[in-house]
Amino acid sequence: MRLPPRTIFDIKQFDKDMNAFEGRYKRCTLLLLLVFMILISRLWYLQIYKGDELRAKSESNRLRVLRIQAPRGRVFDRNGRILTGVKPYFNVCIVREDVRDMEGLITRLAGLLGEDEADIRASLYQGSKQPLYMPIAIKRDIDWETLSKISARLIYLPGVVIDVAPGREYPYGPVAPHLIGYLGEISEDDIKNNLYPGARPGDMVGKSGVEGRYNSELAGVPGKRIVEVDVKGGLVKELEETPPEAGDDIYLTIDLDLQMAAEEAMKDKIGAAVVLDPNSGEILAMVSSPGFDPGIFAKGLTTEEWKALNDPLYRPLFNKAIQGTYAPGSTFKIVMAAAALEENVINENKTFFCPGFFKFGNRDYRCWKKEGHGSTNLYRALAESCDVYFYNVGLKLGIDKIAKYAKLFGLGEKTGIDLPNEAAGTIASSEWKKKRFKSKWYEGETLSISIGQGYNTVTPIQMARLIAAVANGGILYRPNYIEKITGPDGTIEARFKKDQQGIIPVSESNLRLIQNGLIGVVEDDRGTAKVCRIKGITIAGKTGTAQVIRQAKRKEDEKMNWKYRDHAWFVAYAPAEAPKLAIAVLIEHGGHGGSAAAPVARAIIERWLQMQGPRPQDSPERTAGLDPAPAHQG
Repeated sequence: MRLPPRTIFDIKQFDKDMNAFEGRYKRCTLLLLLVFMILISRLWYLQIYKGDELRAKSESNRLRVLRIQAPRGRVFDRNGRILTGVKPYFNVCIVREDVRDMEGLITRLAGLLGEDEADIRASLYQGSKQPLYMPIAIKRDIDWETLSKISARLIYLPGVVIDVAPGREYPYGPVAPHLIGYLGEISEDDIKNNLYPGARPGDMVGKSGVEGRYNSELAGVPGKRIVEVDVKGGLVKELEETPPEAGDDIYLTIDLDLQMAAEEAMKDKIGAAVVLDPNSGEILAMVSSPGFDPGIFAKGLTTEEWKALNDPLYRPLFNKAIQGTYAPGSTFKIVMAAAALEENVINENKTFFCPGFFKFGNRDYRCWKKEGHGSTNLYRALAESCDVYFYNVGLKLGIDKIAKYAKLFGLGEKTGIDLPNEAAGTIASSEWKKKRFKSKWYEGETLSISIGQGYNTVTPIQMARLIAAVANGGILYRPNYIEKITGPDGTIEARFKKDQQGIIPVSESNLRLIQNGLIGVVEDDRGTAKVCRIKGITIAGKTGTAQVIRQAKRKEDEKMNWKYRDHAWFVAYAPAEAPKLAIAVLIEHGGHGGSAAAPVARAIIERWLQMQGPRPQDSPERTAGLDPAPAHQG
């Protein structure tokens, strides 16, 4: 049966529609599969590949872990008086994660804090490696007025928080700043070199002195606080807190009264003063002048403050007591006398004639006393500081024996005080010059060394230890400034004992001869430091005047430019019969040791006498009735 043409056409049209439908169905199916695969891929990317990162970010938006700084340990003097305490500091900080317009915020804060915008950006840059939710301090230890201004505007300063952290206070002002040191914000180099393990950007750490040397003991252990915050960084509630552990307390050997007396005596002078207990090596006072205020570092230094601290002439940050090296001047005659006695070059009765100069080759080497001392024995040579006497002694000893005894007195090497950057000074010998200058030694140089000039250099703390050894019978103790370290509950964790490092090579009888000459320096009417004499107490000492420049013809200090004037030395101990104090004083460009440095020692001894209660009875005259002497320089 043949189908009509219309029917055949309809069947063909149906087949055509079905084919088109199947094509569209396949394309839709492929499209759906593609969309599904994209969704699956995106889900994998978010859940698996980026899952940890996004989860952490989500948590940080809701929970924050805040670090709680530990109260730093305190520093006391030997009598338990607080030299460096703790007080709350209010710091203005920025949490970058909560800031919507950083540049606008910086501009507003600069106006409120009185800071340069550049300084705020610099603070932010220093903390830029911290997580965004960690606060970065941009202004530390703000005053109450600033605190009130910022607090009242916090709602308009999104991202700004006030952090309360323990800081330093100084109940007696900036006492012994070079010994105690100061705090400063940890630097990138500190972190890079791991100088302060456990510290983070923004932490305040000890930069010098006791604060730096014992930073780990003083710093304590920080705590933490977990808090919930809203989307703007506002605190919703505290969830958990681990309290910090306070740092250890440190008791120094210095005495606040003596320290303040020494600082007052050194006021307006450039130099150093060191006071030791000669029987233990404990440091009772240590001054480097001028000093500085350690509190300014916590707030951040201005450009002017930084320039002043690094002034090349005054060098306030430089600890001249342990880092400054100076020619010893006539204080070196103590070593010369000991060497000459021990080497049998002289005895107490040996005399040399001093006409006021010593002719050697074609040159005259001067004595400080132009008219000369006449026939001079050891006692007078020390008491009156005769240069010609020691020129003769030096030539008989030779440079290498002089160097040998100088080193046995602890010179030319560090004392071992537990502070960084101590200088060793220089003790010259023929071998030393050969290595240093590739040149032989000349006897004319020995003459200069014999009176404390030339290549030899010493530090004030070396000279304090030297005179302490002369006072105590010959023992060289390591200078020590720590008495004990205690935990926050008062438990003693460490107690320091005296450390004997050596014995100077001088017999008891020879040492007594030297001691007698040093008593004459102060107590004899011809002594070069009679200005230091105090009624009722016997003082032994030695003056020194160290030339800064060579002069063909000696000029009076008053006629010279200040920076070319001599350095003034005085080393002393008291009471001479039972020493309790050993003192070294150095005044840069001070002129004569007797007139510039000895009065500082006198002020320290007078304060010590006041601390002992009623002054002792006047002692009888101990020196021979010699005629009054003219003004001196040695």
